[in-house]
Amino acid sequence: MLVKDIVALACDFTCNENLSAKINSSQEFDESEQSQINCYVKCFNLVNNEIASEFIPIKKIEQFEVNDGKILLSKFTKKPYKILYIKNSFGRKVKFKIYQDHIVVFCKKAIVAYTILPDKLTISDQFDSFLPERIYAYGVAREYLFMQTKFDDADVFEERFKNSLELICRRMPHSKLPRRRWL
Repeated sequence: MLVKDIVALACDFTCNENLSAKINSSQEFDESEQSQINCYVKCFNLVNNEIASEFIPIKKIEQFEVNDGKILLSKFTKKPYKILYIKNSFGRKVKFKIYQDHIVVFCKKAIVAYTILPDKLTISDQFDSFLPERIYAYGVAREYLFMQTKFDDADVFEERFKNSLELICRRMPHSKLPRRRWL
């Protein structure tokens, strides 16, 4: 999925068809158009972070050697947004405490599951998502209209964005618990 396709669709939603046509035809932009595109891309990054932090988290799992009961946050390949759990080498969850620059955990090897926020993207970047472009474009249009102080129009796209995400999240397969048995 291309960021420029989402931005072009958001331009259509916000009655900015001339800019959308220029984006789709890959023409050069003047200074005011480039400023608008930068604003749309900023809105896209806000929406992408919102989706990852509130609706569909991006999960990572890494294994660490624990020294002095600490795992330095600088050792992670990506900056953690939220630590989901930490397991020891036997696969048992262990208690931990998070500090500003490290995590305190009492085991020799730790398997850490955590969520991250996506990287900031530019207009020409590509990214992977199972969500339709339309949902991202609703969110981008919402953010852009909020920035333009068109609150009534922004509320329309807020509702479309949230409803579409809730519908997709309801349809996502969730892990099922095994049936209980009598002892």
